Amino acid sequence: MDTRIIEQARLLVDHSTKVKPKDMVLIRYNDNGLDLAKAVYVEAAKRGANSFIMQVPTDALRSFYDFMPEENLTTVPANELAAFLASDVIISLRGEENLKAMSSIDKKKIAARANATEPILTAYMKKRWVLTQVPSNAYAQEAGMSMREYEDFIYGAMLSDPKADEARLKTFEKLMDETSQVTIRSEDTDLTFSIKGRKAISDLGEHNVPWSEVFTAPVENSTEGHVSFDLPAIYAGSEASDIRLEFSKGEVVDYKASKGEDLLKAMIETDDKTTRGSRKLGEFGIGTNYGITKFTRNMLFDEKMAGTIHLALGRSYPDCRGANYSALHWDILKTMTNGEILFDNKVAMSGGKLVIPPEERQGGHGEV
Repeated sequence: MDTRIIEQARLLVDHSTKVKPKDMVLIRYNDNGLDLAKAVYVEAAKRGANSFIMQVPTDALRSFYDFMPEENLTTVPANELAAFLASDVIISLRGEENLKAMSSIDKKKIAARANATEPILTAYMKKRWVLTQVPSNAYAQEAGMSMREYEDFIYGAMLSDPKADEARLKTFEKLMDETSQVTIRSEDTDLTFSIKGRKAISDLGEHNVPWSEVFTAPVENSTEGHVSFDLPAIYAGSEASDIRLEFSKGEVVDYKASKGEDLLKAMIETDDKTTRGSRKLGEFGIGTNYGITKFTRNMLFDEKMAGTIHLALGRSYPDCRGANYSALHWDILKTMTNGEILFDNKVAMSGGKLVIPPEERQGGHGEV
């Protein structure tokens, strides 16, 4: 076994989820990832924890959508939910063999199933959870790399010491916590929202491996203006490009996309007209990982890329004190190399660089 797999397993068990004796650990993977699942299983056992490995192959999931009667798509999978509820720790390993397997599924079916599995998402977020990547040819192809290049890329992005990033991320986290209003401006973008009273979180590998972002939850009814995204948003093997969203009183009131507008429509309308959570922003995040320099069509990496921001439609994270409930959480990425972000009318990002004001730097204006 590649020694980097064992190193990754130890990072997930010790740093990300802090597995302890008698913990119940759920290890989930799809097509690739059995070696890492076994390594996590062994490392958890060494720490006195019980583990259960769950596999959901992509082709089986595709067949589910093909053959499940449509009227039964909204049935809550109680057996899967029970596994989540019974677990203290949930470690998810992403490594699909075919990223387009779901692309031809009716987007209304995808949205209906998302509503049925919402209790699982709720249970998941209350646990000690982490999501990570394992090598697969599908992801290597999306990134335009050979398998060996992709392995080196992902391990290079995740197998480092999170404490090395802590000081600079915590400085920006503090600045975000002290901010009431965020303004995002660039070409065809002028968006404002409040984050007053919300909690910013520095991603240092607790929930995502790789790490390095700072994120929080916008106040639900505060988003106003419009935003355009220059990078495609991907969901269940389908994508929407050149997305433009217009907000009023916190909700999407108009939208368009040059490609995949049917996907965008289905995602925005995931929740019914009563809850409407999928029409609101659940997350605002800023990428701070300078080691990720290439868009790979994998949001687990792309949203950490320095010089980018991401906005998520749907559910907010309770740890951020967010109150937006939804069956959806869909990150959409935007580069900011030709734009700026203002925190209470003070520049916090310019030309893709995070800026710390002089009062926070104790003697000098600087970039993070």
